[in-house]
Order: sequence, then structure tokens, then C-alpha cells
Amino acid sequence: MKKTISIFLAASSMFTLWGATGCAADEADLQTDGNTEIVLRIDDPMMTVNGAEKEIDPGMGTAPVIINDRTLLPVRAVIEELGGTVGWDDETREVTLGYEGSEIVLTIDSTSAALNDQAQTLDTTPVIINDRTMLPIRFIAESFGFDVEWDQSTQTVTISGSAAETAQSEPTAAPAESTTAEPSTGPQAGEQEENRMLVVYFSATGNTESLAQTIAEVTGADIYEIVPEEPYTSEDLNYSNDGCRADQEMNDPDARPAIAGGIENIDEYDTILLGYPIWWGTMPRIINTFLDTYDLSGKTIMPFCTSGGTGITTSVSDIRDICTDSEVTDGLRGSASTDGSEIEEWLESF
Repeated sequence: MKKTISIFLAASSMFTLWGATGCAADEADLQTDGNTEIVLRIDDPMMTVNGAEKEIDPGMGTAPVIINDRTLLPVRAVIEELGGTVGWDDETREVTLGYEGSEIVLTIDSTSAALNDQAQTLDTTPVIINDRTMLPIRFIAESFGFDVEWDQSTQTVTISGSAAETAQSEPTAAPAESTTAEPSTGPQAGEQEENRMLVVYFSATGNTESLAQTIAEVTGADIYEIVPEEPYTSEDLNYSNDGCRADQEMNDPDARPAIAGGIENIDEYDTILLGYPIWWGTMPRIINTFLDTYDLSGKTIMPFCTSGGTGITTSVSDIRDICTDSEVTDGLRGSASTDGSEIEEWLESF
């Protein structure tokens, strides 16, 4: 089920959920099959879906607009055409978006968000303008596994991806004791004799795990999951609670959550591909625990992350500050739908 959306807008984009305020919790659930193409134009209340013209906000004349260099457009019509769901809670001022088993929760006037109960930090806050809720388009699209491309010449952003690629996997069970990293069964396994590679990752909800597994398959690297001794619960990752466990850890530079088990043979590896979700703009503190635990001097560290809105640059800088005797490359920001060609392009850049 390949889906492509072409949306005419400017570079720093957000989108609008029509009819969100002043009403009780609301949810719609429509399904589409096959290829989908949606085109919206600035100041045009009509959109085309696979060539058929439809009203974006029936009876209201709502159209995408540019305000203060931000392009705002109605999200409900787009999400529903994709087969997703849109929910609004007037009491909490929360918007809930669902697509292919994934769920995003955003709160008006807050940079905190949640993707599958995993805390995220937005670059821009959702706001309400003229009774319409404006949401960040890039965060939503990439969180649901779509690729986002911007064409300045045509003022077009293209969101593309396959529904099959957005499926999220569940985290694996924690190791009870120190282990030897498991060998990959990828197509290139056994070809890294001169440069042994190990994928090490932490994944609270399964997003980063999916990306880590793809990287292991592409590189033929062995793979090891960082599992917290005390697993994170949904309440631990409750972004709306300033006192939740994740918030407390990220606000304490000295926090070092314990890791269950360990890697006995890490000295055998030359390159560590280190993966994690972005929390509060950087890597979770459990990654600090890993970096403090092992001597990675002389090794190459290749960071990769999953994130709905924040880039990887800050976390890469943090790793370089910690691992001064390691070669830390530029990082890869991906998603559960990142494919092998994107990973190969990242690897080839080094």
C-alpha cells in the first residue's frame, strides 16, 4: 500500500486539525487501499485525492495558509485519506493521531509529545488559531514512517512511504546476565572479518529496535540490545507529567539507569553502531551508562537515532565529549521505515 502525499507549502511546516476545539472527544477511522496521492495548495479550500477534487473542510472554506513563514493546513482530511484516526480531548487539550498501530499524542502549547508512549520533544508547539488546531507536519509524517522531502522551487513537500514499513516491533526481553553479542543473520554476515561491527541499541517502544535490526542486516554486524534493569513503563514516559521518571533522569546529568546484563566480548569489535531514541533533545541517560561502562578507546562509534522532530546533532556532540579517544562519526536520524539504501548511503559517506 504505497502512499504519496504532495502538499504545497513553505519550508517550516505545520498542519491544522479542523474543528478540534469546543467539542467532545472525537475520532474518525477510514481506510484506503492501493496508491494514494493528495495535493493541497495555499489559499485553496479544495484538495485532490488521486485526481478527484474534494473540499478540505466541508462547508467551512478552510484552506492551507502561510502565516509568519509557517504553512498551516488541515490535518483531519489528510490523516483520514491515509486511513488514520484523529481524536481530540477538549478537557486535556490533547490531539491523538493513530496510523497502522502507531499513536501520537500532542498537547496544545507544549513541546512535549508522545509516540507510542515514548517521550518526544517538538521543535514547535501545537497551537490553536481561529478554532483550528495547528500541528507539526514533519514530526507526524516521520513518526508514522513516511519520508518527507521539500521542494523550494515548487513550494511542495512530498510525504511518501509504505504502510507495511510502518509496522512497529515489540522490544525484546532483557538478558538476565552478561552475554556475548548475538551474530546477525543478515546477507553480509561473516564479511566483516577486518572490521568487526556491533550494533548496540536501546529501544523503549520498538521504534529504534526496528531501525537497529535493519542496520544489522545491511552491515552484517552482530547486535546487542541495551535493556534497563528496571524497565520503563508508560507512566515512566508520561510526557505530560513533569515528574515522570524519564523527565527526572533527563534533568539530572548524573543519572545513570542500570543496565541488565552486559557484553563480555566487546573488545572483539572495531566499530560500534550505537542507536537510541531522542529524549529531551539528546540521548537517554541509559546510553551514558553504556558509555561509562565500556572502554571504547580506539573504536569507531557510529550513532543513529529515531526521533519525531529533533535531530541527532546534540547527542553526537555529547558522545564525542564522553568518548574523547574514539572516532565518533556523524549520525543517522532514521525511523522504523528507513530502508537499506538510506543506511548504505550513510555508511558510504564515511
